[in-house]
Amino acid sequence: METIILILIGALAGGAVVNMMHVCKEGQGGSKGITDEYITKSGIKRTAKKDREEYIV
Repeated sequence: METIILILIGALAGGAVVNMMHVCKEGQGGSKGITDEYITKSGIKRTAKKDREEYIV
């Protein structure tokens, strides 16, 4: 009985880790406004959105 419970807990934890990795890979979480590198009209390379000027701290 204990073995079944441990296997079930391990499977749930493993599934949660795989799900978290998938969400991060798809770019759905944790980006904080960071985008791919782009060039503005004035020729400056940027990597973050303009609205990122508002800091939380």
